[in-house]
Amino acid sequence: MNRARLPVLAGLAFVAACSDLTVQPAVNRITTPIANPSFRADIEPILAETCASANACHSGPNAQKGQRLDPGFAYASLVNVASAFDSSLMRVKPAAPDSSFFYLVMSEDPATRRGYYRMPVTERAMPAAVQQTIRNWIVNGAPNN
Repeated sequence: MNRARLPVLAGLAFVAACSDLTVQPAVNRITTPIANPSFRADIEPILAETCASANACHSGPNAQKGQRLDPGFAYASLVNVASAFDSSLMRVKPAAPDSSFFYLVMSEDPATRRGYYRMPVTERAMPAAVQQTIRNWIVNGAPNN
């Protein structure tokens, strides 16, 4: 056998062996609401996969409305920061999800969103369990944990 082909064949064997692995993104991993979510373990992965993934609106130095939701930047960009769309609201107001623009715009209901686009815009709506987990995080004071 040609030695140059061995690495390719080994790689194919590895892919075939791993083809039955199931990788569940954070939004699919949460099937029931988490009562006391951690920002780093539960909330930040959701943001990284939906709002700050490759080519998403809220990643990198040119993030829309200056709202970076990629890991390491998300918390400071969300909590106690005035919304760029509605300065009467914080993006996330600790303990007050119904006064948190970030939470309101995830709703399917246009009246709840106050006429703004549903977020994430290009993705399907966040599952109800994920929305409730985010709500619980805000209700619990939006801790940076």
